[in-house]
Formats: sequence, structure tokens, C-alpha cells
Amino acid sequence: MKLLDIFKSLVAIDSPSFGEDRVALFLEQKLLALGFSTRYDAAGNLYGYLGGEGDALILNTHMDTVDLAVGAHVVVEDDIIRSDGTTALGADDKAAVAALLHALEKVITEGRKHPPLVVLFTIAEETGLAGAKQVDRSLLDAVSCGYTFDASGPVGGAIIQASYHDRLDVVIGGKAAHAGFKPEDGVSAIKIGSDAIAAMHLFRIDEETTANVGSFVAPGTTNVISSEATIHFEARSLDEEKIDKQINHMVEVLEKTARLAGGTVHTHRYRLYEGYRHHTDSPVVRRFTEACGALKIPVEFKKTQGGSDANIFNGLGIPTLTCCVGYENAHSKEEYIPLSELERLASLIEEIIVR
Repeated sequence: MKLLDIFKSLVAIDSPSFGEDRVALFLEQKLLALGFSTRYDAAGNLYGYLGGEGDALILNTHMDTVDLAVGAHVVVEDDIIRSDGTTALGADDKAAVAALLHALEKVITEGRKHPPLVVLFTIAEETGLAGAKQVDRSLLDAVSCGYTFDASGPVGGAIIQASYHDRLDVVIGGKAAHAGFKPEDGVSAIKIGSDAIAAMHLFRIDEETTANVGSFVAPGTTNVISSEATIHFEARSLDEEKIDKQINHMVEVLEKTARLAGGTVHTHRYRLYEGYRHHTDSPVVRRFTEACGALKIPVEFKKTQGGSDANIFNGLGIPTLTCCVGYENAHSKEEYIPLSELERLASLIEEIIVR
């Protein structure tokens, strides 16, 4: 099956987050036809296994698209693949899925030597890496390293450093009082939260660190001093010490502000995903650069404040590199991918497999 036809077939199957069943069945049938054994974990992630020689390799893409890609129709003009303009294209990440299937088919049908392969198609990447977070580590026991194909930009790009990402949930307690008769008897949770936010270092902290307040909710009426407010913050950094410092700063400001006002504050911090950093001479990066070199594809190393399934796999102890797929303007009606980039990606995946 031609690469473009595989991509068109995938785009024709709607697969919004948590609605990937039909595309998973399509992919499972393709894997079985190539000689893979398959299984699903409790979340619905699809695993394919094929024996080989040497250390096992994981090859990962995600099956879901943003909702805007539902109902997409592929239009090809010269070298450009796009939608008809009414939806997103869904090249994030179906271009990678198509290229991976095509590469696997070539390697296997041509009888080329390869390592043991674990192909992992995850669900719900677009909703905070939900599928990858539920991956069954026991199903990946023999894997030595891996590649996640899920980043915008020309093929040959690779994310060698990605940020840590934390969320901070805050509940501020005040004291209700009548706003007209005795406001001095009240302690405003809204004011505590507002004063704390005003005193915080937020947004761009340094070249590696950001922080944001994303939600501030304090239901009530205008004649009552607010007794409770809920605030949601996040912080990201390429450096784990820096994200710890930023979260601690935010908590300290909240606690001090609440204490001085006579209120209370409860905070809950949790890690959304781990960051990672790969040295350019590490085995997982070296395999990638050698594959690019064999195809004369220019290599570009990147850093990102975003996350991908690779963040989760690196956190599980599997060195995993995120590779650029070739699409641009993801999650928008202007999303597109050059056919030449799609073909280049398939060739690169093939070369990574057989090295």
C-alpha cells in the first residue's frame, strides 16, 4: 500500500481522544498482517511485538487527534497535503502513524535484519499524555531505548531536552461576612489569592522556566465577603531544581499572604510528567544521527517546554527520543505536511530500525 494511501485511510477514520477504537482495529490488522503479535493494556494502548536480533527497540506514535480534525478530508496540491480548510488535517500524529506502518512493511517484506521491535500506539496523547501515563511497564521489559515520532518541524529535528511539568492546586479559606453591614469581620479569600498572585514571579522566569496561573474560581454573591477560592497554577522547567524553586516560591507567597490576612491555604502539587535530557553522544541519539547521516538528512537538536509520550517513557527509565514528523501548524485548519517530508520520515524510520 502506498504511503499516501495509508495516510488517507488513517485520516478517514475519526479518532478523537478516547475515541480511538476504530483506528486501533485498523492498526492491529496491519500489524498482524506483518507478523506481529498484538495486545492492549487496560487503557486501550495498542502494543505490537516482532522478534529480531539484538536489543529491543520501541517505536511510538499516538492514535488520537484533536477534535478539530474530526471529519477531515485530505487535499493534495503539488507537494502539500492539507485538509479542505474546514478542519485540521490530523497529521499530528497520523502522518507519523502512516510513515511507521510503511517503514515496517518495507523492512519486513524486504527481509532486512532488525532488532526485536515493540510498536506502541497510544491513546489520548492530546489530553495530557493520558494514554502514555497508563502504559503497562511490564509489557516493555526488554526494551533498551525508543523513538517517539510526534513533533512539528522538518524531519531530522529531534527533541533532546524537554521540560518537567508540575501543577499546583490551591484552596484558600477566608471568613464570610456581610459585605455591606460588617465587611471588617470578614476575610476575603479572593483578596488573599489576588494579593498572592500579584506578589509572585510568574510567566517567563528565565530561559528555562515558566509559570502560569490558569484558573481562579470563587463562587459567591456581591453582598458576601468570599470565604473560599480555588486557584490552579502550573510551572515548567528544563531544570528540575528550577521547577522545585519556582513551586516552592509560589507556595511560600500563598502561605505568607494567607497568614497575614488571617486566612488559610491548602496546596497540592503533583508532577504531570518528568523532563528529560539526552546527550548527543548517547546511544539513542547516536542511532538517530547515524540514520539521518545515511540519508543525508540535516540534523537539528531542539529543546521544548512541551511534553510528549517520550517524557513518560524516559520517566519509566526507557531512553526515548522525540523526533520531528514534518507537519506544520498542528491543531489548526492551516495544518499541513509536505508529501516529501512524509516520505522522508518513512525512510528515516526504516533506517533507524535496521541500524
